[in-house]
Amino acid sequence: MKQQPTKTFFHALFISGLLCSPFTSAMASDEAQGMSYSPKYKQFEAPKERIPKYFSMEKVVVNFRGEGKAKFLAVDFKFMSYYPQIVETEMEHLRPILKNDIDRVLRNQTYSKLKTPAGPDELRAEVLKVARDILEKHKLYPDLLEDVYLDRFVMQ
Repeated sequence: MKQQPTKTFFHALFISGLLCSPFTSAMASDEAQGMSYSPKYKQFEAPKERIPKYFSMEKVVVNFRGEGKAKFLAVDFKFMSYYPQIVETEMEHLRPILKNDIDRVLRNQTYSKLKTPAGPDELRAEVLKVARDILEKHKLYPDLLEDVYLDRFVMQ
């Protein structure tokens, strides 16, 4: 009669890493190595820890198509990346370009679109796309910019 392995045997295999799932192993190696992307983009050293860092664009105020109900749109943005080099250095250098292109997006918004429940989220997605396009034009991998948040959103 063949003897079944004991729980201690499986426990020892698990502890030694032999029974770790491929997902867990892949996830651990991705975090250790960071994001890999095409060499056509500027390369950054992977962050040691996955801590979000932010780039702020405050007091962005424009006249927009308020449809007689509002004249001004004021938004504060916070762009998030796990790569501190992107938000602390690279985006700071691109601030005038970002401001110009984001102002254009904001001026083309309408009151009726922004007042809907999905309006602010659609604006976030549009601004994130614009910011990623700018990064890509300047040889920075766009997906290193994770998200954008609306810190302030006022129509009046």
